[in-house]
Amino acid sequence: MAQMSRRERVMAAVAGREVDRIPVGFWYHFPLEHPSGEPLAQAELAFAKKYDPDFLKIMHDLKLDLPDGMTEISDPEDWRKLKPVDPRTGNGAEQLKALRLVKKGLASDMPVIDTVFNPFATANKLCGKKLMEHLRANPDAVKHGLQAIAMSLADYAVAWIEEGGDGIYYALDGAQTTTMTADEYREIFMPFDRLILNAAMEQGAFNMLHIHGTEIMFDMLHDLPTHVLVWSDRLTPPGLSEARGKHQGCIGGGINEMTFHDKAPSEVTEEAGRAIAEAGSVGFMLTPGCAISTDSPEMNIFALRQAVEM
Repeated sequence: MAQMSRRERVMAAVAGREVDRIPVGFWYHFPLEHPSGEPLAQAELAFAKKYDPDFLKIMHDLKLDLPDGMTEISDPEDWRKLKPVDPRTGNGAEQLKALRLVKKGLASDMPVIDTVFNPFATANKLCGKKLMEHLRANPDAVKHGLQAIAMSLADYAVAWIEEGGDGIYYALDGAQTTTMTADEYREIFMPFDRLILNAAMEQGAFNMLHIHGTEIMFDMLHDLPTHVLVWSDRLTPPGLSEARGKHQGCIGGGINEMTFHDKAPSEVTEEAGRAIAEAGSVGFMLTPGCAISTDSPEMNIFALRQAVEM
């Protein structure tokens, strides 16, 4: 098969077609004082140039902008104060600036996606991880806030793609049996996740859904709209081969992000080989289940990148 460009390779995997080699991607949190705008763009561009992944997943660590005068949500009733945020202002504007700089600086057709944390994760950051406590104390107020957050995130996803992004990496947190019941997720959070994913799918060509954590509600989640499904398959069921019997689309994973830092490069290569053998070469992307640690050895990252060339 003729050599494919990065974009051709990624889109072929998304479509379940044969590829010249399996696409590979990886990411970590950058230790930046201001993880947005130009500092983030320069860090991402240096990362892309150094490690040459098939796609670039932007990793920002920004909180959603709160109404003037609010720095956090401490009382359940405070959720009623939230309103949808214009994605082209505040932190959203800084992130769109980073995208424009990345697109301008990339010397290739590498697809670019941005991390969008779901309403559960976004809200939990705003209240010191007391969201479920607040929800059970004052469900009407919290649902109002979650609706505003979901609309803000959906609008941001659309703005990102309109600015030239290929799609989003949707980090879906909270849908774990250790965090909430299946009914709580299905009735309260799933409609918001679906709203945002639908908006991204209508606009973008390359969206990844990451089911975060362990003890995940995989059977309930895997049919949410996305192009690629990623979860920590080395840490929580199902494994890649089992998932093939449940999910019909493209999947990503195979690399244990929790042990990546401590492995020898040869062990990274071996783990990649096992993942490819389990998942097959069609409709698969080799990735960590979640972010690798920021201080991961360079040789391990190079080993992961080179594993798909063998």
